[in-house]
Amino acid sequence: MPAAAHRRLSGSTTKEDLDMGSDIPFCDPVPEDLQCGICMGPCNDPCVTEECGHLFCRGCIHMALERKKDCPICRIPLTVDQVRKDVRTQRKITSLNVHCKYRRSSGCSWRGVLSDYERHAEKCDHALVSCPFAMHGCEANVTRRSLPEHLQTEITSHLLLANTAILRLQEEQLTLQQELEIHQRCDQRFIWVIPNFVLKKAPVYSRKFSAKRHTWYLGVDFEGPDQHAGVYLFAEGHSKRVDFKLILFNQDPRKDKKHSVNDWTVEYKGKGWGPLKFIDRANLSGTGYLVNGCVRIAAEIEGEPFD
Repeated sequence: MPAAAHRRLSGSTTKEDLDMGSDIPFCDPVPEDLQCGICMGPCNDPCVTEECGHLFCRGCIHMALERKKDCPICRIPLTVDQVRKDVRTQRKITSLNVHCKYRRSSGCSWRGVLSDYERHAEKCDHALVSCPFAMHGCEANVTRRSLPEHLQTEITSHLLLANTAILRLQEEQLTLQQELEIHQRCDQRFIWVIPNFVLKKAPVYSRKFSAKRHTWYLGVDFEGPDQHAGVYLFAEGHSKRVDFKLILFNQDPRKDKKHSVNDWTVEYKGKGWGPLKFIDRANLSGTGYLVNGCVRIAAEIEGEPFD
């Protein structure tokens, strides 16, 4: 019985090996002598048995022989070593006529041989492509032929996205510069730079870091008493407690604010612990603790973690 005009296969689009990892829209039913004797579709990497001459997809016959060492059609004894690649059949399959994969979705009228199928799809004007500004947040998917029009009509929104990306990069660069400055003082600390600190309202959390064979992270709560922000150390993936020191860096290293924490109570085991009033938000400006809008905090893990 003729195979359907669509077939799912796998491989590469060379003359001998075809990538049919997606549904292939054949123009006509695939002839029976090109069909696999197991899946009944056009052969993917066709193989023929030396003894009985039956045709199969390489994947189909290998899987069948793992279960039973005989030909699935005539049942004579058969091993993988008695199955060989059928280059002639492969060439016949790659010469079959197909439609473009974007025929139904976008109306491409291309028709050609299977060996040219993927090559055409890579440059087809009807293919859906992502906007070049996708990395900056544009979610549009348009056909390749309509991409120039999209770029022209969305100039304003793309400029806004690019501007946001530039600001983000500038913020990241500023953060790295601040971290580098602190690391030059001492490299045995976890450094956390918080940009735009005065604009923060909701709790913020640092990236995770490792110390004393365990993972930790810091958090800042902006709802501390008397307009203060609390800074807390959290355990990640464990419930250990530890003694630690927090440092709020000043432009003048002699004025760095330090706070040692050695009273992590058992009631807060597995939760964050630290000083409620570590950062005086009401008196940051002009004190040297706010540098280019950033607050710089460090954590030093002291001693061994304990239960």
